[in-house]
Amino acid sequence: MKKLLIFVILLAVLALFMKVTVPAPEKHHEIAKVKLNELFKEKVSTLKGVVELIEGDRMEEHMYAEFITKGLEIRDYFVCNAGFLEYEGKEYMLTLGMFNHVFVSTDYIDEIKKVSEKVEEVKEKLE
Repeated sequence: MKKLLIFVILLAVLALFMKVTVPAPEKHHEIAKVKLNELFKEKVSTLKGVVELIEGDRMEEHMYAEFITKGLEIRDYFVCNAGFLEYEGKEYMLTLGMFNHVFVSTDYIDEIKKVSEKVEEVKEKLE
């Protein structure tokens, strides 16, 4: 019985620590913007002239900032929180926040690869 009580107390202390260190929703938005910008630059870097054009006026930052600001819904689960993004009728968990850190899900990379393949097809048609 004493071991069970110690276990419950330790579990309660861990849950309280996790609750105190849940990151703010703004941190989810900022991390998601940075990650999407990095991913975008990586995927379009093969297109000649596109990256220079986009980097020149920082269009992608504004595009992703608007997309994330309006679309990322943060849900609180007491010991953590998660950011969900709805796209074409599907809901994707993009971020997970716990221990004062925001982790970005990589599940959406397959969708971005499909878009990249379509961009490559368009590029080939234009050449």
